[in-house]
Amino acid sequence: MQTITLKYDAQNALITSMLDAAVLAGAVIVVPKKRTETSIEDKDVLKLYQKMFGKRKDNKYTENEIFLFNSKLNASKSFAKYL
Repeated sequence: MQTITLKYDAQNALITSMLDAAVLAGAVIVVPKKRTETSIEDKDVLKLYQKMFGKRKDNKYTENEIFLFNSKLNASKSFAKYL
């Protein structure tokens, strides 16, 4: 199943009849989910590092810790799609 997004003039009779035909053929109108504020862009990365690994002198974190943080972040995004 694929998702498409259309921007169209709802007053146009031709596009309205095409959309009605698509719905009759089995297409489903999906209401988009509201975006949650768990996105990394909305939070300060340094604060997230400090929460996960504790505060460090001069805020220095090893590459292994950064890799681990990014792995957990990407995994949480992947799992959030299916919740």
